[in-house]
Amino acid sequence: MFQRPAAPDIQTDYLIIGAGVAGITLAQKLKEKGLEVWLLGSPYESQIAKAGALQNVSSIAEGTNGLDHIEEMIAKAKEVGVKHKTSLCTSIETNDEIAVITKHQKFLAKKVVIATGAKQPRLDFEGETNFYHKGISDCAVCDWGLYRGKDIAVIGSHEYTRRAAEFMKQHANKVYLMWLSEHLDFSLDNILTFTNVREIVAMGSDVLENVSFESEQGSQKIQISGLFVEGKPKPSTKFLQDSKIKLNESGYIIVDSKFRTSIQNIWAIGDVTGLTDSYDTAIDHSIQLAKELLI
Repeated sequence: MFQRPAAPDIQTDYLIIGAGVAGITLAQKLKEKGLEVWLLGSPYESQIAKAGALQNVSSIAEGTNGLDHIEEMIAKAKEVGVKHKTSLCTSIETNDEIAVITKHQKFLAKKVVIATGAKQPRLDFEGETNFYHKGISDCAVCDWGLYRGKDIAVIGSHEYTRRAAEFMKQHANKVYLMWLSEHLDFSLDNILTFTNVREIVAMGSDVLENVSFESEQGSQKIQISGLFVEGKPKPSTKFLQDSKIKLNESGYIIVDSKFRTSIQNIWAIGDVTGLTDSYDTAIDHSIQLAKELLI
């Protein structure tokens, strides 16, 4: 049974869950029309915050830092009056009213938009949980400052993995790339690369000190201070597992052509739907939904 949080309930016209590109854009569009809008979530967890220098984005100058850009977006949204909390949504109740539950508070909204995006999943190797935030991170652009001038490794087999390795090369002393698959169709200067990485074990006393693994290049043991897990994101829909909102077999929210979910007055946009493949698409879908909601 739900236990009322200590903080008082908040009632609002619109509640947008997720402070990435899609969520922030929509929140600002709605607020500019005079509606009461709350935005939940941390912009630092968004994919654009992890993207490094942005490339091939029509509306942004080439080379703009993704982290700087998302900070600018959230600042502009607040300037027009969007109310923002970094609280994590833990569940949604859709009985007599829509109630969005966080750890310390409950939000009662007339209309809810889910834009929680997709996040980096755990790899479940030995020691990953023990050293999470003690040398193991899933956000290079968030935690790079902790490893400035140190030896680090980046693990994964996705475009985000390559980007993270290139980003960390600017700040770390030495960068290793631990590529999980056998196929590698690019090369990175001054980065020692291992392919087909498996049987990974993270070790150390209180913090991460070294990682051993098998690879196409043989058995390895590298001395590092940081290990960044950067791979293919998965939709952030765990908080919906006990809700009535329908998901597909991959965990993405099922929506129709107007971004409506299976529950009345709840919509979804962005990476959490599996329909967004770029920054420009996220912006476009946000604008489309804003028009639908304002009809």
